[in-house]
Amino acid sequence: MVRSLILFLLLAGCATPKTMLVISKTAGYRHASIERGVKAVKTIAQDLNFTVHATKDTSTLCTETYDVVVFLNTSGAILTSEERDCLRSFVESGGGFMGIHSAADTEHDWPWYGETLLGAWFVSHPPVSQETLQVLDRTHPSTAHLNTEWNCTDEWYRYDRVPEKTTLLMTVHGHPIAWCKEIKKGKSFYTGRGHTKACFAEKAFIEHIKGGMEWVAQ
Repeated sequence: MVRSLILFLLLAGCATPKTMLVISKTAGYRHASIERGVKAVKTIAQDLNFTVHATKDTSTLCTETYDVVVFLNTSGAILTSEERDCLRSFVESGGGFMGIHSAADTEHDWPWYGETLLGAWFVSHPPVSQETLQVLDRTHPSTAHLNTEWNCTDEWYRYDRVPEKTTLLMTVHGHPIAWCKEIKKGKSFYTGRGHTKACFAEKAFIEHIKGGMEWVAQ
């Protein structure tokens, strides 16, 4: 019995950490919050025992092995056709994808990205403002720490559609702002927050991202 317990502990200690690829490449607007966001995501991922590679080089989608891919405030057409194929294959075969804020302003001419992987594309936004979010699902790891209402300041995107075949997690003024979905064997999580630098020092937002990571990595 004691030997079995020791062996279990040794094997647990030798477990290979999961890997995370954080991409922040932009071909359009580049958010001033990206650098702070990358640091925050790295810290969160390391707390979850992930090995993290943060880069602007999207070719890593085809040259590296990873468990979770994060598009952190990406924008514009950033992927080659080969990289698109690699990302789609990764998710559909069981990988986890997380999109933060302007990930929804990315790859507008790739239907699978906006319609299936993310669920919607960015259309417009009013000025940064403080608003009250309605938390629709408090059982999800990304929202379990929140009350039914969340007062916070950000840039609130409007999207071209209500995401289909998703679990809506939060809305603002009746518009979706965070959601998740399963795509074949993989998972996708998106949050519309993340425009301001201050977001990435906000405890509740950090817990929101952390929960999303945990979910897509399951």
